[in-house]
Amino acid sequence: MPFTLRSYQSGLVDRAEPIMFAGGVPAVVAPTGAGKTVIMAEAARRAVARGAQVVAVAHRDEIIQQIVKSIRAHLPTRTTIEVVRAGSRTPLRSQVIVGMVPTLSRRLDRLRHLQGCTLLQDECHHAGAKSWENVTETLAPRYRMGFTATPIRPNGKGLGDEGGFTELVIGPQPGELMAMGALCRYRMFATPQQIDADGIRKMSTGDYSIEDLERKVKEINGDIVRDWRRFNPHGHRTIFVGVSVAHAHQVAALYCADGIAAEAVDGKSPKAVRAAIFDRFRRGVTTVLCACAVVDEGLDVPEATVLQLTRLTASTRLYRQLCGRVLRPSEGKDVAIIIDHTTNWLELDPPDASIKWELKQEKIEVEEIRVAKVNPEDGEVILIEAPQPVETEVVGNGQEMVEITDAMLAKARPNVARKILNERAMLAVRQVVEGALPPTVLRQWVDMTAILDDDVIHALERPAGMPTGWAAGQVMLNMIQSPKQRDAATAKWQGA
Repeated sequence: MPFTLRSYQSGLVDRAEPIMFAGGVPAVVAPTGAGKTVIMAEAARRAVARGAQVVAVAHRDEIIQQIVKSIRAHLPTRTTIEVVRAGSRTPLRSQVIVGMVPTLSRRLDRLRHLQGCTLLQDECHHAGAKSWENVTETLAPRYRMGFTATPIRPNGKGLGDEGGFTELVIGPQPGELMAMGALCRYRMFATPQQIDADGIRKMSTGDYSIEDLERKVKEINGDIVRDWRRFNPHGHRTIFVGVSVAHAHQVAALYCADGIAAEAVDGKSPKAVRAAIFDRFRRGVTTVLCACAVVDEGLDVPEATVLQLTRLTASTRLYRQLCGRVLRPSEGKDVAIIIDHTTNWLELDPPDASIKWELKQEKIEVEEIRVAKVNPEDGEVILIEAPQPVETEVVGNGQEMVEITDAMLAKARPNVARKILNERAMLAVRQVVEGALPPTVLRQWVDMTAILDDDVIHALERPAGMPTGWAAGQVMLNMIQSPKQRDAATAKWQGA
């Protein structure tokens, strides 16, 4: 029996299909936790119903497993599905083929009879990679649709620059999903102090040198285990992200030495070992899962409540993907917790801030350096962090960590705070218009027009019951405000 989709999930497919049928290549953009595999399964169901053969692809085994699970649950039981991964030898004749891109790229000669299929690509920001391009060109799909939470290529370009996509189909932003309960709200703990960046170089890509970060890891804010106990007193399951593979293993040892069940996982871990570690984490046998890179995409663990970061990054893509690991709702999870031992919160937009994604742009993101490695166990080609030297110690700098409140964000980053404030105000207006909230909730926004954008003020006028012309008057008053006055007004914001 097909599962019931949320309105935005089916709506995204409704919007993407006409683009695809007209000869375009849409990329569906939905935040981590929005249910991309569910959306993908719906696209597959519709294609099979039209009589098309569907090929769904991704680059990691964990993602493939999720896709297969969703498609099996959503499509009729008579639908035949073949899974292509290292070691498999399937005839590729079924209605639905779900395959690993690295494996498919080594079997191009066997893909030619699938030409004219409908191709669905998960984590499609990788579609510009050579292996992905080879698979796409060989399949020569009649229709193609991509899915991603972050439409940014690893080299920083847009999906219209590399990947062959012609249009982005933008789904709801994280803040909207939090308001509807589809994502968890979060609390963030960090320190207002800057990390000493002296001696930390930036690479040509724009991100920080991992080698230098490792030498500086002893100067991270706070204390890893102590602060974890302090901000996570109930011992909720945690994903810890280190600055390197070696660092992740060191921190796992720190937790174990303190009596907390922890394991480290990395791209070199054999597939079966990695799967067993993830299973123990899901079942609660392991409390802290330590990693560097293999948890940033495709890991569906709604049981994870806490994200602990020691990796300083300039990558919006990486930061959003990591935060998304703990924003998925699950039974008993009231709020997610983000413990940031770096100053990422000062450099990058918060997880609930909207991002204006662009199809084509010269460079909208720093480049991430990864290397291809062949897994000796099964011959799969995987992408891992470039090899790094091992640091000698892991200690905090003693800086006091606190909860980052809206007021602190407003003081530290008034422009970002104002952006989020306007998004929340507009969301409240829409909910009042739709009858989901009473008009009285808009009173607080009426009192905050000094830091609202003009279009938000005009949208607020009628639903808030204000007299005609009120919005125009408020806009006129705002015009005479200086930027300094607007920043001061934002800094007084105490979290609407």
